[in-house]
Amino acid sequence: MRERHERFDVFQGLVTQLFCPMQMDMERGMRESFSANLETVALETTHIVRVSTSALVVRRRSEDIARIDDPPYLVKFQMKGESLWSQRGREVHLRPGDFVIASTAEPYSLTFKNYYEMPVLVVPRSVMRRLTPEPDRFLGFKLSGEDADCGLLSSFVGQAVARMSQLSGHMARRVEVNILDLLGGVLSERAQRGPLTRAQQLAQIKQYIADHLHDRELTPASIAAHFGLSTRSVHAIFESEELSIGKYIRKLRVEGCRKAVESAESGRWSLTDLALVWGFYDLSHMTRCFREEYGAPPGKFVPRSRTA
Repeated sequence: MRERHERFDVFQGLVTQLFCPMQMDMERGMRESFSANLETVALETTHIVRVSTSALVVRRRSEDIARIDDPPYLVKFQMKGESLWSQRGREVHLRPGDFVIASTAEPYSLTFKNYYEMPVLVVPRSVMRRLTPEPDRFLGFKLSGEDADCGLLSSFVGQAVARMSQLSGHMARRVEVNILDLLGGVLSERAQRGPLTRAQQLAQIKQYIADHLHDRELTPASIAAHFGLSTRSVHAIFESEELSIGKYIRKLRVEGCRKAVESAESGRWSLTDLALVWGFYDLSHMTRCFREEYGAPPGKFVPRSRTA
C-alpha cells in the first residue's frame, strides 16, 4: 500500500496502526506544510514499513505502552537524512547506513531535523528472541553502517525495500528469510564481543582527540558526529573525569603547543604560525589559553637562544 499523506493527524493515526501508539510533534505552524510517504509490505512473520517525512519528533511514552498487548521490536534503518534516537537514557546520532533496535515495550524518542527516509522492520518478540536470546542488550546502541556486516544488512534492506512491491510472494518470503538471517548474524557477532563499556568509549574518544589536536574544528560536537553519538552523550562520558571534554582538549592542545614552542626547531615558525598549526584561531586565542593554563604567555617559553 502506498499513499501520500499531507494531513498530519491522518499520518499519526496510520503510524499508530502500523507500529504502536506514539506521540508526534513538530514545530508550531509546520503542520500545514507537513508531508509524508508510507509504504508497507506484510511478510510471513514480519512486516516492513518505509517511512519518509519532513522534520518530526516521535516519542513512545510510558502512557502509550499499556495500550498494546504484545509490543514488537522495531529495527530502524536510516537510509536518508539523519536523526537522534534515544532509549534507556542513551542517545545516538544516526546517519545513512546506521540502524538501531527499538523496544516498543519501553519509552524511546526519535528526532528528525530535516527530511529523512527510514525503512522499519517490525519484528514480533518471539521472532526477535529466536535471533538473539537477549535483544534488550542492544537497546540504546547504534549499529554502524561503517561496520562491514551492519553495512551489508542495511544495504540489503534498502535494496529489498525498493523492489519489494515487484517481487512474487515466494520471493518476498525468501527475502525476509535473508534479512532475518543477516540480522541474527549481526546480533550474534555483537553478543559475543559485547557493547563498548563507558571506559572503552572514553579511551576511544581520548585517542581520537590526541590524533586530531591540530584540527581547529575539533569540538565536542564534531567528536559526537564522528562516533555517532549526541553531544550530550559525549559530555556524559567525560562526567567522571577531572576535566570536561572542552577543557581536556584545550589542555592537550596547550601542552603540545608549549612543547613545540620550546623545541629547538621552533625557530622555523612564528608564534602565530604555531597557533594556527595547533588548532587555535589566532595568536591572541593561543595567548589567552596559555595564560589560563600556565599563568604566562607563550613567548615566555621561547628558548633564550631565540630571544638573545
